[in-house]
Amino acid sequence: MKNRILIPLFYACVSLFLLAFLIYPLSGVFARTFFFDGRFSPGIFGNTALSPAVLSACGNSFVLGIATVVISTIIALPLSVFVSGYEFRLKVIVAGLVLVPMIMPPFVGAIGIQRIFARYGLLNMLAGTAPFDWLGNAGLLGVAFLQALHLFPIMYLNLTAVLSNIDPALEEAAQSAGAGPWRVFRDVTMPLAMQGFLSGAIIVFLWSFTDLGTPLVLGFRQVMAVEIFDRAVSVNNDPTGSAMVVLVIAITVALMFVFKRFFADDLLGSGSKGIRGRELKTPSPLLLCGIYGFATAVLAASLLPHIGLLLTSLAGDWFMTPLPTQWTLGFFSAAASDENIARAVGNSGLYSGLSTMIDIVLGVFIAYMLLRYRVRAGWLVDATIMLPLALPGIILAFGYVATFSGTFLDPLKNPVPLLVIGYAVRRLPYCFRAAYAGLSQVSVEYEEASRVCGASAPRTVFRITVPLIGGSIIAGAILSFMFAVLEVSESMVLAVKEQFFPITREIYALLTKIPDGDYVASALGVLCMFFLGAGIVAASLLMGKQLGRMFRM
Repeated sequence: MKNRILIPLFYACVSLFLLAFLIYPLSGVFARTFFFDGRFSPGIFGNTALSPAVLSACGNSFVLGIATVVISTIIALPLSVFVSGYEFRLKVIVAGLVLVPMIMPPFVGAIGIQRIFARYGLLNMLAGTAPFDWLGNAGLLGVAFLQALHLFPIMYLNLTAVLSNIDPALEEAAQSAGAGPWRVFRDVTMPLAMQGFLSGAIIVFLWSFTDLGTPLVLGFRQVMAVEIFDRAVSVNNDPTGSAMVVLVIAITVALMFVFKRFFADDLLGSGSKGIRGRELKTPSPLLLCGIYGFATAVLAASLLPHIGLLLTSLAGDWFMTPLPTQWTLGFFSAAASDENIARAVGNSGLYSGLSTMIDIVLGVFIAYMLLRYRVRAGWLVDATIMLPLALPGIILAFGYVATFSGTFLDPLKNPVPLLVIGYAVRRLPYCFRAAYAGLSQVSVEYEEASRVCGASAPRTVFRITVPLIGGSIIAGAILSFMFAVLEVSESMVLAVKEQFFPITREIYALLTKIPDGDYVASALGVLCMFFLGAGIVAASLLMGKQLGRMFRM
């Protein structure tokens, strides 16, 4: 009887939330694409999708996504093998620093990149040769390389988690049969790790496919995200802009559907029970040198933008020289004392805090229902929850503007409700994944024992289940809060009045101020980096090797 009430309630709550704030806003974009003068007209979409410019941009985006996945794999696979299979000094430091590339705040990352790679940047100044325009000549592969330096930790987390859970007896059996180390890795280890690899690969591909910032910074505009951005301002009048949005939505949804339906074989609950732990090996001196050398090269390349940003925030005078000629902490003082920045910090704390509370309630509820009750089409619910992670944020933001303008949620009057809801929708996957990962590791027998003793279902959940998965819930909440604070698209589109600016919108405003806006923005970006880094460390300590589950489709 309780199931007859609870399951319909589950469908009703999830459906209302997602329909109102995910599906319905996107439907306005579809309406502008397929209806013209009140009549159904698919010709606009067909002509736009088949136009040479869109086909070229779509092809470039696919190549860019695939190249980013390949480069990310080349970087992440050796690191994950080293960390999951070997014991060596500084291992904890290496494993921690690998996650640092994920914590670059928006916009200010461009400052760090330009300080290093611009015509008169650090690389050219140190080389002492004729200035070479690294940014202008980067091309598609340059964009893919920089994206991979930012996204490879996602692949690393997934591969490390799945490699650590492989039953070592299977590899030992292959070795006993005479197979060498390479053949064991190729024929046993990688096939067993393939689902974890695919889970990371789909995230990296979609993230690269819909990335706006990196192509813009490098001046490579012939990709779908930049084409949509160029037409986004006139989305109400230019139907080709909305048609491109529909095309991207169709591509991302199709990829997610294929992956969830045919490849994601219960990724979150996979892993053999009762297996003994993997015995970590001690690397030979030669291999140890290789581990440290490879890790150093990866970290040196991936942390260059962070180093450039830090140097900029401390530079009292830096022009046409490899390094600043004067140093100062004045820009940090300016950032700490600025009233607009203080207000933006308070706004971000409020918006992100409220959205995180929504994500905790919904994420735990949905994960509990999918794991503890026989909910039909659970894979479809899972895929829908993860959809915002793959959609470009600018699409959802403009969907909100188009849908709710003129209503009581009009962002031009007060954007706070939509900012909170937009943050919650975009970051719900983190709380959901964390709760799902925690629940999958907790035996249902504890809950059954509580009910046998006479405890009601709600009391069992709050007194038994939630405390057992508390670490996972906190880790998901930390990541949801952090990435909500640094959300770009909703902040830029919805927060148009200065009194409502969150941190990211304030950083963008600082970049336009002369003469020291870039430097103050860099100082604020460095402070955000430390904030993000602390959050990543806290989440990693709470979830351990399961942190990779947060970035799985």
